[in-house]
Amino acid sequence: MNMPISEKDYTLHKEYWDYQRKVEYRERIREMANEFEGKLHYSDYGALSEEQIYNVMWNKVEPKYYDDPPEDYVPEDKAYRLWNETLKKRKVKKKDDETDI
Repeated sequence: MNMPISEKDYTLHKEYWDYQRKVEYRERIREMANEFEGKLHYSDYGALSEEQIYNVMWNKVEPKYYDDPPEDYVPEDKAYRLWNETLKKRKVKKKDDETDI
């Protein structure tokens, strides 16, 4: 079971954990992949899935271009959450409607 980052460990290794959380913040790429789903075709094999588009995009992004997560960002993976964070449902715009996640 993954445990959140303790306050002591975060304080001792702040730069490391901040970078790991920055890597975890991939939602912007996931949102872009969702926008392209069904619109990109790969030869005769049909449209690429959101996951395929996401993987191609994420693998092309150089670390120097990673976005800083917003202050209220809470990673889905508990291993990257801080001791005082809990994941809350948030509204995500998806193809002209809002969905709770």
